[in-house]
Amino acid sequence: MRISPKQFLQGLLYLTPITLLALASCGGGGGSGSNTTLASYYTLSVSVAGISGVSTAASGVVLRNGGDNLTFTAPGTQPFQHQVLSGSTYNISVLAQPSTTPAQVCTVAGPVSTMPAANTTVGVSCVTGYTIGGTSASGGGVSGLAAGTSVVLQNNGGDNLVVTAASGVNPTDFTFSTPVAATKSYNVSVLTQPAGQTCLTNSTAIGNANGNVADILISCTAITAATPPDQHVYVANSGDNTAWSYSASGVLTTPPASSQTGLTPSAIAVFGGKYAFVTNRGSNTVSAYSVTSGALSAAPIANTVTENTPVAIAVHPSGKFVYVVNQLSNSISAYSITPTGALAAIDADAKTLDMQPSISTGTAYIPVAIAINPAGTYAYVASLGDGSTSSCGGLTTTGCITAYQIDQSTGALTSVPISGANGNYIATADNVPSAIAVDGTYVYVTNRAKMTLSVYAFGGNGSLVVQSSNSATGTDPYSIAINPVRPYVYVANTGSNSVSIFNSGGGGSITPVPTGTGTTGPASISVDSTGQYVYVANSGTSNISAFKITTASPYLTLFGGPYATGSKPVSVTTGP
Repeated sequence: MRISPKQFLQGLLYLTPITLLALASCGGGGGSGSNTTLASYYTLSVSVAGISGVSTAASGVVLRNGGDNLTFTAPGTQPFQHQVLSGSTYNISVLAQPSTTPAQVCTVAGPVSTMPAANTTVGVSCVTGYTIGGTSASGGGVSGLAAGTSVVLQNNGGDNLVVTAASGVNPTDFTFSTPVAATKSYNVSVLTQPAGQTCLTNSTAIGNANGNVADILISCTAITAATPPDQHVYVANSGDNTAWSYSASGVLTTPPASSQTGLTPSAIAVFGGKYAFVTNRGSNTVSAYSVTSGALSAAPIANTVTENTPVAIAVHPSGKFVYVVNQLSNSISAYSITPTGALAAIDADAKTLDMQPSISTGTAYIPVAIAINPAGTYAYVASLGDGSTSSCGGLTTTGCITAYQIDQSTGALTSVPISGANGNYIATADNVPSAIAVDGTYVYVTNRAKMTLSVYAFGGNGSLVVQSSNSATGTDPYSIAINPVRPYVYVANTGSNSVSIFNSGGGGSITPVPTGTGTTGPASISVDSTGQYVYVANSGTSNISAFKITTASPYLTLFGGPYATGSKPVSVTTGP
């Protein structure tokens, strides 16, 4: 049997311990010498104390380092399967708390550290804890949340929870996944407001855990014209490798704050007014920024390497995960958001033994855009097919959509069949998709070649059903924005220097609004979360146009600007 050099090297990595030896010789002056660098792998173990009352492995505490998991049902010590290189960083997290009654909370002592040149054991302690949440039986829950919409709650600045209202259920019960240790404090807040509504907590949202808490009430009401709009606007500029942040109330401040990005930024996303992320297709990285009073940090707090040509990004509604579409490597990379805002690669498929930070979208088509439904249960990726029968599950097409189920605990993606006759794919109604957007009911896709907008309704288990198609846009539709309050969808048309408006209030059908709003080279469009303003980034003229949304013709009224940006803005978004 022939063993390739790659297989030989992979085999070496599993020797215990492994010593990598690098020799470099140098000469000159009639002499010679050598320089030796040593790096070794050692065993990382975990010692768990205090855990009790666990009946099965499925209800034990699960710990993770990289792609390795360990499950404990009783006190003891276990090693992770893969050894860790000395000098590298290990990061041990609690993937799942024990399922016991009463609840228990397990905490890692020093979860992140540098692996020494020796075998190492990290301690984990488990203590009694109490669940935190709200139920209708106890006078709590999420009240007034519109059916099908979602609100993101947070406890103690973490443990984010997406709560989606079910039809006819009011209030909706909720319980955070991580219990709080006995006598320790809890503080429940609203991290992300639902579309078209504002939610507030009651007085029991803050306290000490002296028992299970079930009387936290989250009250949601509709946004009115008096509701303040988003206070900040963010733009990524591909021409000069910058990201700019503006204060806003329709009118943008000038000059804005400028931050350095990687090479040729392609997309920007902001979450919770705390962190921002920019994909850099020229340097194959994602830059992470802290956000203070709406301003991005002047330099990235971290740069994370992606695969080839990252062009689109989506943040999970819970704020736990980030997904990046890599155009020329035909893949999706998955990351968790660390407490500092930096990104850490996660096991994207959760199937293989070793961690796989990216999953393939297939070799016969190129992913260009990604969107996640408000409940955070599914991600949808629009791709360019190559026209062959091997693309899009056997359909001869130049465009398709792929659906993925999202594991709410790990962030892993699982491809799901959305068309029974065609495996895991469904062809777009027209050709060459360019953008995708999702609300609580429909998926919208722009098709550049045919200059149309297609609409899909959700079927079971993340599947899609063609609802409406072939609604004409302008030339070269490039970006979509959904109004979260009013039944309108906006499309920026790069080729015809215009914005198309569609009424989406007809049970899935879309009706073009007979008006057009002019811009110059629009590359990206965004609607603020209150549905009051539209912002358009004009790459052709390096500026932003701001429009006030109205309920009658002309539906969009130029409100301010154009406001100067960096060179060639390609992505715009808003935030609190």
